[in-house]
Amino acid sequence: MAHQLKFDPLSPEGAEIVALYNDIRENIQDAEGGWNGADTVEAVCDWFIRLGVDVSTDGAVIPAA
Repeated sequence: MAHQLKFDPLSPEGAEIVALYNDIRENIQDAEGGWNGADTVEAVCDWFIRLGVDVSTDGAVIPAA
C-alpha cells in the first residue's frame, strides 16, 4: 500500500514527522513489522523533546492557535 500523506514531507514540520517514522521503522520495528511499545514511547518522547516540548509537565495542553 502506498502512503497517502496528509502533510507535506518537504516542510520543516513534515520532515520531522518523516524523521520520526523512519527512525521507528529502522531502529524499532521487528522482522514481523511490530513496534515494541516501550521503545516507541521513548522514541516519541525524545522526538517531542527535540521539538522543544517539555514532556515532564503535568499534562498542560499546548495551544493550537
